[in-house]
Amino acid sequence: MWLTTASDFPSEGKELSTLGVKQRLMKSWRACQNDLVWGDFQSACQCQFFSFCTSYRDVLFSDRPSFFHSGQKQDTEIMDAYLLHVLNHILRTRDLVTKNNEKRDTTNADEAPRDQGFTRPTVLILLPLRSIALRLVKRLLDLVPSVHKSSIEHKARFFDEFGAEDEDSEEDAAGNARSSKPADFSALFSGNNDDHFRIGIKFTRKSVKLYSDFYSSDLIIASPLGLITRIGEAEEEKEKDFDFLSSIEILVVDYADVILMQNWSHVTDIGEKLNQIPTQQHGTDFMRIRELFLNGYGRYYRQTVILSSHTDAGINAFFHRSCANYSGKIKLRCKYPGVLSKIVIQVRQVYERIECSSLTDVDETRFKFFTKQVFAILKESMQGGIMIFISSYFDFVRLRNFFKAENMSFCLLGEYTKQSDISRARAWFFHGKRRIMLYTERAHFYHRFKIRGIKELIFYSLPQNAQFYVEVTNMMEGSENHSSTILFSHFDKMKLERIVGTSRAKKMLKSQNKTFMFC
Repeated sequence: MWLTTASDFPSEGKELSTLGVKQRLMKSWRACQNDLVWGDFQSACQCQFFSFCTSYRDVLFSDRPSFFHSGQKQDTEIMDAYLLHVLNHILRTRDLVTKNNEKRDTTNADEAPRDQGFTRPTVLILLPLRSIALRLVKRLLDLVPSVHKSSIEHKARFFDEFGAEDEDSEEDAAGNARSSKPADFSALFSGNNDDHFRIGIKFTRKSVKLYSDFYSSDLIIASPLGLITRIGEAEEEKEKDFDFLSSIEILVVDYADVILMQNWSHVTDIGEKLNQIPTQQHGTDFMRIRELFLNGYGRYYRQTVILSSHTDAGINAFFHRSCANYSGKIKLRCKYPGVLSKIVIQVRQVYERIECSSLTDVDETRFKFFTKQVFAILKESMQGGIMIFISSYFDFVRLRNFFKAENMSFCLLGEYTKQSDISRARAWFFHGKRRIMLYTERAHFYHRFKIRGIKELIFYSLPQNAQFYVEVTNMMEGSENHSSTILFSHFDKMKLERIVGTSRAKKMLKSQNKTFMFC
């Protein structure tokens, strides 16, 4: 269900000519699209999403189909829609500036037109991996008007730096055959997996220039890590700055679910740096700067579009706190059927609700519940093969230190574990030399290990990705008397409903009972 803070939803026009799209851009769009069955669009969904974009309202699309989840066609439709919006915005901005330049040269008007920001870049797109940036830029170059395609500077360099690193390799970084991995893992990590990049793109009348200087660029494509590194350099070195973020009018955060597995705080930090008053002039004609930027209102006129396969507390917080568009917001609210039916083994799943009234206390409350209720039973039992799944690295470190203090027999499998230690830990756990294994969600995301020897499973915290719950639980296949314990609180509502379903989650959070069991 789509929700909006405005009084009504944007009208959906099937024809691009009614939506303010540039004529030359319409021609290139129609030339590279197939099966335009919904006016100038491939589907009603694409048409609706484009209408949301052209309304210049903030948009949170939390059910985005992804190419790595077998949604190639739908993924391309959504990407095409916001790229068309971005290109149209850039071309309209540049055409207006060029037209006003020519008018001033011919008429010598005394009053300068207010048509610019502090700096030239108007669009910022944040992406998690170089391979995804490669897909986006390829599509961007397909969609640009034909007059620009004849001259694309540094194209060869871009494909060389953003292309696949190991297309011929049949093994991943952990030394495992890719064929043994889930299809979505192979699709996502089959290309260049570097998460540190930033590139400026400049549009002129008849060309597109890749790797342009940020201050002469119209569009900046970067990873959160790549951009936050640039901001950090500017804060430490006086000769550098990040004033190129001062006049961003459209921010797109795509594949936010993948960025969540990296470091979402980078996105939050970048959001705080956007639309600030610059520290230097950068050759700007202040007589042509729009009043809204001069008055410090840029953030209220910035459109933010966030796309993710699922929502999250961090994404929601960013959308509500850092997105202050005066035009309003549009957000998708989803109902989930749950993933319990995808578990192929007969397993006793016991959900334990932790009572906590404050978000700031939830981590401490969870730790106390685990040490007093769960750990006490583990310590008395001599059973091995116990895996503890942890979504947060901070909780992972906390449990590691606690187990060390208790002299427990355990091994670690986290995102920063060395390859030699990974092999050793898996062997120890399988052969019973270590009773307990601590396993993080990020380690599973980046490697999708197949852990053998699991006899009992404990979800210290629920995974962001509901599919991970299924994959980890199905690892217990081959053992007997399968059982798992899952800890959750009211603050895990979004995670919980993706796993057990929206209707079940509501009942579990409101019920007087604190223990729930599924078989």
